[in-house]
Amino acid sequence: MPRQVSHVPFGYEPKSEQEEHRGSLWVYDSFQAYDLQQLRTALELSERKKMAKTVFYPLHEETLRRMGVPMVAPYYHRVDTLQELLAQSEPDVDAVIERWEGRRKKYTPMDTAFRFLADKYPGPHFVYVSGEMANIMASFESFEHWIKQLRLFIRLGDTLGMSNMHPRLQKYAHRWQSVE
Repeated sequence: MPRQVSHVPFGYEPKSEQEEHRGSLWVYDSFQAYDLQQLRTALELSERKKMAKTVFYPLHEETLRRMGVPMVAPYYHRVDTLQELLAQSEPDVDAVIERWEGRRKKYTPMDTAFRFLADKYPGPHFVYVSGEMANIMASFESFEHWIKQLRLFIRLGDTLGMSNMHPRLQKYAHRWQSVE
């Protein structure tokens, strides 16, 4: 078998797989009660996991209403607040606010939103959600399809423990991590 000779310029060093940033972290939430500390937690997670892009996906009030979330501020107020928080935090990672749901101005199912994000942003895909949002997501039929394609980071708070967690979250406990 003949040897394959490759020519490279002087000083060339191949990129290490561990150093390269890859994947995207989707922060899927209403951002109603988000503060600077919660935002920094998501950004630090993205930096620690070496994500190529962090995507903040605020949900439209019609989507939240159908999910059973109590009344929230209008979509654009929450996006403006999130944008101000993002500017204050001065992220070291590539962070973007995805406004697709604001342009739709109607209910967007979780699987439609995830399909859109998966097509637009590079994989592997990770989703960062609150414990309450994780329970809501687990109640949908499409959850079992999506949990096999992405990994969850769940911010467990005082309200969500293993005892009051949705059975599908307990079933797929190997596919998600808790974040403090």
